[in-house]
Amino acid sequence: MLFLGHGIYQYENKYFRYEGQWRNGTKHGHGKLQMADGSYYEGTFSNGEIDGKGMRFFSQTGSKYTGQFVKGELHGRGTMVYADGSMYEGEWYRNRKHGYGIMKTLGSNSSEVYEGSYDKNMKHGVGTMMYANGDRYEGMWVNDMREGRGILYSNDGSVYEGNFQGDSFSGRGVMHHISGLIYDGLWVNGFPEIMATKLKISFDNNSEIDKKKKSPKDKTKVSIFQGIGFTVSVECLNESNRVILDQGREIRLTVGFRYYPPVSDNEKEDALFDMIEDDVEEKPIETPFGYSVVPYPITDQINFSVEDIPDDDEQDDPSKSPTDPSQGPTAESGDESSDEKQENTENDKEENSEEKDEEDKAEGDENDESPDMEKENTVPQFPSITTLRTKDGLCKWDDLHLTPAPPKYRPFERMEEQERLKSQSKNRSRSKADIREQGSRRRSSIKNTTHSSMFDKFRMKKQKALEEKFAKLGEYVLIVEDVTNPPFMNRRLEPDFLLMKLKQPPKEFKRESKKWDTSSHIKASMRVKEDEILSKKHLKD
Repeated sequence: MLFLGHGIYQYENKYFRYEGQWRNGTKHGHGKLQMADGSYYEGTFSNGEIDGKGMRFFSQTGSKYTGQFVKGELHGRGTMVYADGSMYEGEWYRNRKHGYGIMKTLGSNSSEVYEGSYDKNMKHGVGTMMYANGDRYEGMWVNDMREGRGILYSNDGSVYEGNFQGDSFSGRGVMHHISGLIYDGLWVNGFPEIMATKLKISFDNNSEIDKKKKSPKDKTKVSIFQGIGFTVSVECLNESNRVILDQGREIRLTVGFRYYPPVSDNEKEDALFDMIEDDVEEKPIETPFGYSVVPYPITDQINFSVEDIPDDDEQDDPSKSPTDPSQGPTAESGDESSDEKQENTENDKEENSEEKDEEDKAEGDENDESPDMEKENTVPQFPSITTLRTKDGLCKWDDLHLTPAPPKYRPFERMEEQERLKSQSKNRSRSKADIREQGSRRRSSIKNTTHSSMFDKFRMKKQKALEEKFAKLGEYVLIVEDVTNPPFMNRRLEPDFLLMKLKQPPKEFKRESKKWDTSSHIKASMRVKEDEILSKKHLKD
């Protein structure tokens, strides 16, 4: 019996049921083939085969295909809509994505879109992928992975152009990082073949006198001088101490002074100070020198120089000159005798009685009250130095100076307070017998002590005036850090530290006295005489 026209046929295995057009006993024309599991095909039949345009629903996956069929297979151009809403629109070959197509993959909050070539259901050939995180790749694909030449535009603005292998940067490539850093070289497994891991400081204090001395054994400690600028260079090194030619890595240079915690006799006040500092002060920075530091101002735009530092003779004479041939250079100068003098001065101070300390402190408080107020208005402010970008793995700051301390700079105040408390503690520990025994010795040298006291006060006054133009003598820590933001390849270079001791310049750097200009003085005296002659003539007339 040959079926002709429209009819319904139930297959013997009960799995298939066909309803549609027939011709010469075969399915031909438009019809619907229903399967027992809920799947079905509805579309064109040709001589008993699914052939032409139609729609196929897959009950097990929930997917639905609409497009061309050849002998029951997805073949030609068609669109597959998946159960999660994802969709592929493009070319098919024997039930597989093959040729040009667009695949939109839906996620919980975002989607990915691939547009390009397919081979056997895999991305293969030239294609563009827009990732869910905002990255975009344009280039070659092999077996569903990025491989060959391509460009990756990252969502943060970074751009990589070069070779890929196994879905990672591999081979020659250039990375223009959003931070400004540029790496041009070989890549292995997604990372530069050679990466910098640490920073190294190269230091020059611009002191020819200092250079003539033997190089110090401790390479982490150098000398700098008031009024003389110094130079700092920074290199990007790998673990083998080889300079890596990083381009555009951002480096920050800072200077720190030793951090002193708040000094208070009341524990509650200490806690209050700590709470206030958390809001006001910057967090202390750990150093490899056994203590923490807090930032101290440094600039490369200063208008003071070594010429502004008074000569030793001017500093050491209260009269503009108490004559004392035994007096040497001031403390922290470039001469070795300054350290001995400083120790002697400290010993003299310890010999004073507790009552004398209290009187001096009270007198000092009265005298320091107004100068501190004046200092707040007289201490100049200088612009801070800026971060620098590396060029071929290097960057350099020239003519750097430590600026005068800001008004009420807390580390200095706390250091002085701790020294005062330490001195008081030493005085209290001394017995009365020791004081009586030393009394006669002090009386015998009262004249020298008085002169020494006058000298110390004058020198302190001079030093205070200098500290309004220059930084306080002492130790400072130089710090260089990688502040590239965001970090290149999510890594920052190890910082480097250098201990600096600020001193007064050696005598060779002190300003020379002005030479006597005979001709100018002769001309000046002649002008005075001419003026006198003219005035006499005027009076006679």
